[in-house]
This record gives sequence, structure tokens and C-alpha cells, in this order.
Amino acid sequence: MARTLLASPILLAPAGSLPAVEAALSAGADAVYAGVRSLSRGGRTGLSPEAVGAAVSACRRAGARLHAAINAIPSSGDLPAFLASLRRLRDAGIDEVILNDPGVISLARREFPDWPICVSVGLSVLNPEDARAYRDLGADAVVLPSAVRPEEIPAIKRASGLRIEVFAYCRPEFLLHGKCGLPGYAVEGADGRIASAKRGESCRLVCRNLPVPCEAHSIEDELPVWIAAGVDVFKIEGRELSPPAVAALVARFRRKLGGILAGSGAEDRHGLSNGGRRGIGKPVK
Repeated sequence: MARTLLASPILLAPAGSLPAVEAALSAGADAVYAGVRSLSRGGRTGLSPEAVGAAVSACRRAGARLHAAINAIPSSGDLPAFLASLRRLRDAGIDEVILNDPGVISLARREFPDWPICVSVGLSVLNPEDARAYRDLGADAVVLPSAVRPEEIPAIKRASGLRIEVFAYCRPEFLLHGKCGLPGYAVEGADGRIASAKRGESCRLVCRNLPVPCEAHSIEDELPVWIAAGVDVFKIEGRELSPPAVAALVARFRRKLGGILAGSGAEDRHGLSNGGRRGIGKPVK
């Protein structure tokens, strides 16, 4: 299994379309994660199969990586087609896959022994034993819910050896990240089946219409504390955002992160020291 070692934190940007991939790269993202239609939360949004190759090429030209957020959970009958889809993504050049089911992680590791796998925030890894369990299933990285605080990260990292990702910017949480059970998250479709966001349908974001906090969760002003805690990847949520909105968020965090790293003497991966983005996240055996 590949383990990914990073010299300094990277910035991982969202994209729901090929123009958003290009916007994220132009604004300074080190890596981009995108959904794939029918395989990711959001249903019909995300990259089409035809757009995946173009997105991979755009990232290669920029010296960046492309991650696929495959957070739909297949039924037993869907597993062969699901695995075939993963194989096509790997063969198309996707650098890393984000998965949302323990069994699927184990299966993908057996089928694709050298393909980096990230544990989705939907699996709610909260402590060292959670992280160690997913490492043993075959994961290389984990996205932690924003309920996890910086002081908890060193123990999680020591116990698991996983690459640690946290949200630098995301929708506000009033439930544990990834565990929403609100109406509209799973509703009955016209044909009587359950149209769940975990089966490739849309989550509908009904929380936006509820009397709950609407201010985005951001750790922009706390980045040095999270860097000191050992965070490897700062992730921006927003695959539904327009390309200009993606570009604005990425540029904002690029400036902030680059300034902090320059002040600490570390090299920013976007190239504050050498004028160009370095290769990132190379698999280390």
C-alpha cells in the first residue's frame, strides 16, 4: 500500500465541473477533488465520464493532483459496476479516491493495491482507534469532521500514520459532519425507491432553509495552530459552487497559507520560494 508523505500542508479545492477545476487551479490549488456523476453525493452534478480525462490533463499541466469524491455507497448488486467505474477512474489518471464505506474501502484496496484511498468525512473518524481501523482496512488518508479539535490530531496521526485532512472552510455543522439525516437527504422517488444522497442522488441541502447557523465554518484565523498539530491537507468544501466562487475562496486561502508558511521558513507548495508549484503527495512505499 502507498503511504503519502507531505513536507508541508497543501490546499485541496472543490470542483463540481471542468470550469471549476480550471478555476481552482488558476487560483493556486495544490490539488482538486471533484465528484463524478452517479458516483458522488450531488447526483447529476460533478464531472461527466468524458470530462474526467480533461480534468486530469488540466491538473497535470498545473503540476497538481486530482482526487475523485466517490461517496455513493453501492448495494450488493451494484458492486461489479461500481468496481468497474473505479477502475476506469484509476486508468484515466485520477490520483486518489475518496470513499465512504468500510467494505468498499477494503474491496478497493484489494482490487487496486497501489491507488491512494482517502476516508470520507462521512465515516466520522473521531479518535485514534477509528483512524487505526481504517488504516488496517487499507486507507492512506482521512478527512476529519470539524468536531475534532487541533489538540486531538497528534494522537490520531501517531496511532494511524494516515495523512490528515481537515476542512479549512465548510458549511456550518449542527450535526456531526457527514451524518445528516434530514428530510430530503433520503426521500422517496417517483418510482417508489429511496433516492438517497448516498446512492448517487442529490442531498438537496434542505438545511439552508432551517433556522440553524448559516455562517460558514472557517479556521482561516487558526491555521498556524492546525499546522502545528500536524495537519497535512487543508480542504475547502463547495463542489456546488460556481467557478468564480471557487476561485475566490482558493485564492483567499492560498494567500493566507502561503504567508504563514513563508513566515515560518517553510516552502509553500504553490512556490513562494521557487516561483512554481512543486510535485505533491508522491506515493512513498
